[in-house]
Amino acid sequence: MAITGILPPLLFSLAFLLPAWWLYRHGRRVLFLAPAFTALLLTAATVAVYLEEVSHRQAVYDLETLLRELKRPDLYSGEGLRESEETLFLFSTASQALYRGRTYAPDRAAAADSLLRRMADWSVRYSNLPQWASSSDWDREVYFLAHAGAVLGHYQLATADETYEPYFQRIGRHLSDRMRRAHYKHLGSHGEENLLRPADNAAAIYTLTLYDQYYGEDFAATTRGEWTDYISKELHYAESRLPCAAFTTTNRCSIEPSAAATGLYICYRAAAVPGKVRDDIPYREWLHYFKRFSGNPFSLSIRPNMRKGQEARWCDAGLAPLECGRYEDAVGLWAAAEYGGGYTYFRLFFGTVFGRWFGAEPDYAALRTARRVKELTVVALRTIGETVNQSGAD
Repeated sequence: MAITGILPPLLFSLAFLLPAWWLYRHGRRVLFLAPAFTALLLTAATVAVYLEEVSHRQAVYDLETLLRELKRPDLYSGEGLRESEETLFLFSTASQALYRGRTYAPDRAAAADSLLRRMADWSVRYSNLPQWASSSDWDREVYFLAHAGAVLGHYQLATADETYEPYFQRIGRHLSDRMRRAHYKHLGSHGEENLLRPADNAAAIYTLTLYDQYYGEDFAATTRGEWTDYISKELHYAESRLPCAAFTTTNRCSIEPSAAATGLYICYRAAAVPGKVRDDIPYREWLHYFKRFSGNPFSLSIRPNMRKGQEARWCDAGLAPLECGRYEDAVGLWAAAEYGGGYTYFRLFFGTVFGRWFGAEPDYAALRTARRVKELTVVALRTIGETVNQSGAD
């Protein structure tokens, strides 16, 4: 994070020196201590949080959390009442966090690679993901293709081990061929429904970039160009330049945008072309519609819906299999990191750091597996943002 990201809270903190100076000049030697102490406290907090970010301390803490918690065997078994697709999303985001985290924590690379292999092995098993069956219609399973492919791609790029190459190649070739041929430049998200979700297809294009990176192809660029053009021409919601969370072949906006679904769309869109989207309009509009207004320069939160006081209709359906109201701030942190939103990143990051300093450390082991998957997904999304921000700073 550039130091300019802390200028607003820093200037706000130093502004308390003005009343302190005035009180001191007018002989109020006791009263002047209140604004002077406030200025000192807020400035110290701002600088301390900034140092947490530039020194990687929070990022390493979250990375260590993933390395520890992803070792638990119940995550890889069928125990616990949880959706396998939720576990797949956890492994997709966690594998990205571990893959990126190897750059600033090289001493933990071996541990990360071991977990990457474990997640890849889980992701190619039919007993975990029945979409591997030959009878599955992959044109209606882009969620599976995107996230299983991401797990395999991160593992293969990190280790150069081609144990799972046939699976990764099958996914990469299908995405490169079928997304371009698709009439709407999108593939269906899940076989049991007719919805096409831009977020899932953005994740698929990100997976294609991993495929291209390993095999030296250029499938993602062509696919991304045609996909982006279709969204710009056909899928913008109302007066905004954001796509709806989901559409069908007969309704270009079946489910209106929501913070998490649309946020993941812009995150994966940026991750597919890092460094080329700093001034991207979708991110700015997303932040405009979904940030919860606060006069506090030290904190920010993301609301699930576009309009204050109005619930997003069918929000969970637009984000399936995930749930709205849980991942918004973590997605916001990732988005701010991808798009260079320094001040927004600082405000979201500030709450995370203070929670670690003054809150109780989460006891993930005490949670049921299904709940733990959700909580670790938040950590994984947040860690991606922290690692992206570190690479951007470097």
